[in-house]
Formats: sequence, structure tokens, C-alpha cells
Amino acid sequence: MGAGASLAMSGIDMALWDIRGKAAGWPLYRLLGGGRRPIPAYAGGVALGYQEPAALLDEMAPHLAAGYRAVKLRVGDTVAADIARMEATRKAHPDVEILTDANIGYTIEDVRRVMPAMDALGIGWLEEPFPAYDHHLYRQAAGYGRTPLAAGENHFTRYEFNRVLEDGVIRIWQGDLSKSGGITECLRIAAMGSAFKIPFHPHSSMTGVNQAASIHLLAAIDNGGYFEADISTANKFRDEMCSTPWAIRPDGTVLPNEAPGIGVEVDEDWLRAHPAIEGPGYV
Repeated sequence: MGAGASLAMSGIDMALWDIRGKAAGWPLYRLLGGGRRPIPAYAGGVALGYQEPAALLDEMAPHLAAGYRAVKLRVGDTVAADIARMEATRKAHPDVEILTDANIGYTIEDVRRVMPAMDALGIGWLEEPFPAYDHHLYRQAAGYGRTPLAAGENHFTRYEFNRVLEDGVIRIWQGDLSKSGGITECLRIAAMGSAFKIPFHPHSSMTGVNQAASIHLLAAIDNGGYFEADISTANKFRDEMCSTPWAIRPDGTVLPNEAPGIGVEVDEDWLRAHPAIEGPGYV
């Protein structure tokens, strides 16, 4: 099972669950045995990046005003610049939950230097400092501080998460419904983690379909955490490819859609106008 096969399986599985929900007339969360409960969301996606602290706070402001009570900052620039942004955010917003994502941009020495600052600032997690296969680096980094290490968007199927479980150093799991094997496989992964009190915060891919499905799953598992709300600008896969996948509420939460299945309708005309092209993609 390679990454390509896992991605293909994910899409087919998600489509089958949508069909089943539409046939039953039930929203996905109900089909999965969940309830329509509020899910906490953080402002994330491809946003809140490497700008100066003042500009970062300006970018953050409308999202906090909209209701978000948690944000995820991009780290993996220089350690000094990363710390400056985290410190500015914490000073300006002492009650906001701050999460971080290095997008595999750190070395082990970077983590050794940044972890004390993260501990002091109460950072919620450090996501993907290293590639998924660098198990020995995660094991070493876990000894540098208290901030939990997070990963999972590039771990495929429960069999790769089994290695993560055995290592015991990645304390936040972030399987992606569009990458890790689909809704069925992520239910299994979340259940594995639940037995060991490991929270499951699904990584959100770029499409509204993925995001809506992720909320349904979070409403149906007992160790569900945050929904990663993509706040990036001009994301046509979220805004134009399908109907509205979610909306942030004033208390910083989202609700699963009530329509049958995943609850979004794909615009087939939009897909025909934007055909797939050769080359790498990340949707």
C-alpha cells in the first residue's frame, strides 16, 4: 500500500459513504453513530505564515473577531523568527490557543532550540517538524520539552499509525480523510488512538468535501479534537467546487451539515471547466 493507492482508496470510500447517506436520507454523522454537536475549530489551512509579527496579528484579527479561539501558526522559518511570532501572538492574545505547524521544515537542532520557548508560551502542539518516516527524529525530539508532537497527514492507513502507536512519542494524531484511507480507515485509526487516550484532530485537505466530511467524523468519535478550518484566501476547491461545507459560529465552533450524506453538492460544470492536469496536486 503506497501513498497513491491510499489516496485513491480514500476518495472511493468517501464517495461510498456519501451514497449510503443519501440512500438512507441521513447526514453522515448520524450514519456514523454521532450527534450534531458543536466541534471546536482552529483557524488554519495555508495561512498565518512567515510575515512580520505585526502583519501576522493583522491577518489574524478578522478570524478572531469571527469567533475562532485557536489559531495555527506556520513555523519552520528561522527559530528566532518563529519564536518572535509566537511571542507576539501570545502577548496580544493571552487566551487564544496557539498551535504550530513546521511542514517538515525543522532540523533536530531547530527543535532543540525552539521547544523551550514553546513550553514557556503554552503552545498546543508542534506539527510535523520532520517527514513521517523519520521515526528516530520524533523519538529524539520528544525528549526536548513538554509541547506535544503532532503528525498523521502523511501516514497512510492504520498500519502506519500502528508504528506511530508503538513508538509512543507522537501524542496528537492527524489522519486525513482524503489521504489516510477514507472515512472507514480514519474511524479505525481514531479507535486505535482512543484506546490509548490519544486525541484525533484530522488534517484538512483543501476541498470543501474533505472539510465537511471531517466535521462529520469528529461528531462521531469519542476522541475527536479540533476541526482544521481552512482560512486561506481564494481557495476555489472550498468556495466554488461545491456548496458551503461549513461556517464558523461566534463561539469558535462548527456544526456538521444536516443534508443527507456528506451534505455538500459538487458543481459538475465547475469540474468540467477545471479538468485535472498532469503533475503533482494537493487537494
